[in-house]
Amino acid sequence: MNILRFLREQAKNYDCSVCGTNHSRSEISVLGKREGAWVVRVACSKCETAITLLVYAGGEKPAAVTPLASGSKRPKRPPLTLDDVLDAHDLLGSYTGDARALFATSERVRSSSTAS
Repeated sequence: MNILRFLREQAKNYDCSVCGTNHSRSEISVLGKREGAWVVRVACSKCETAITLLVYAGGEKPAAVTPLASGSKRPKRPPLTLDDVLDAHDLLGSYTGDARALFATSERVRSSSTAS
């Protein structure tokens, strides 16, 4: 089995989680193989966002790995807008908490202006 050819065929079924571009033209690199799996880097052809994946193709998978259902895709999210970036900038500019609170669920996040 040619793993790179297999990965390029599979990439057509997935879109970039950042910009939504289909991964059919993304740069795919095999970084190595470990314990029956390949470590793969995928860089989006449009926004250049890179992800590293652990890919199991054929053979036995560890019990913790759950395969995607046939044809399932990650839900598309709209790309970030300039307003999103400005909102994040404003939040971080006035934020005085620690990183753990910053990345907590939205119900628990407080900026210095909303803290009691």
